[in-house]
Amino acid sequence: MIEVTENAIQLVVTGLCALSALWYAARSKERAWVLLGLFAGIFFLGDLYWQLYLAFYDETPMFYISEFSWYTSYLFLLLLLIYINVENSRDWKFRLRPRYLCIPAFTFGMCAFYMTRGDYLSNIVVALLMTGLIWHACYGLQMTQKQKEGGSSDCGRMLFILTLVFCAAEYGMWTSSCFWTGDTISNVYFWFDFLLSITIILFLPALRKAVSR
Repeated sequence: MIEVTENAIQLVVTGLCALSALWYAARSKERAWVLLGLFAGIFFLGDLYWQLYLAFYDETPMFYISEFSWYTSYLFLLLLLIYINVENSRDWKFRLRPRYLCIPAFTFGMCAFYMTRGDYLSNIVVALLMTGLIWHACYGLQMTQKQKEGGSSDCGRMLFILTLVFCAAEYGMWTSSCFWTGDTISNVYFWFDFLLSITIILFLPALRKAVSR
């Protein structure tokens, strides 16, 4: 019951986020809003399949349809981060720092752990996408810090922070699902999923600030 309720909330959140982003895209002709709308809309489709499966079969789906939708949505979020970074850092070259190597070390370390409980291909795809998301979010935060020190506005800072929270919530969900404690409110999986829903709706004001240059 908790899973159905929580997933219904996320359906509403992703649906509102997608419609709002596409409405802003139509008004402003800004590509960033299109990318956010595609991210939220495709995420919504994955949630919709999950919810319908729960409603008809009263059990958690074990197929890859929802996962394919969610992974595709990650790709559009990654494209959004790249777009914002390119728009905001045309005159500033990114320098690779040793600490950035911690990102693939973490994502592929978690990938190896998840492979002990799942298939190889999907975990490798997720690791690659998460590496890109975390990498470009950290890059964006480094960029906004540079802009702040130079006296410019830190466009996109909240968007990059929310992306890191989004990734943390996803990893929290995946890890807690490996130690499933049941469809109850005490299961931390649902708390991470609820955090994910909050993060998605907050992408709207964060992107609005990022593109208001």
